[in-house]
Amino acid sequence: MHESQNRHRGKHYDPVGAVLGTVWAVGHAVVIVLLGVTSHNQFNADHLGADRAANSVLDRELPA
Repeated sequence: MHESQNRHRGKHYDPVGAVLGTVWAVGHAVVIVLLGVTSHNQFNADHLGADRAANSVLDRELPA
């Protein structure tokens, strides 16, 4: 066996691993943003309580 076969000249670059890591990171960032937007919309003061129903318009007139 040659001595040069046992030497490592540097870390082997894995392009597939780099792409998968990037997709993983971007996917997590997208999920965090979507959860933030969803929770912001869910807990927005305009959407809470009976105020929304009180501000709605009736479809027909109430009987006298």
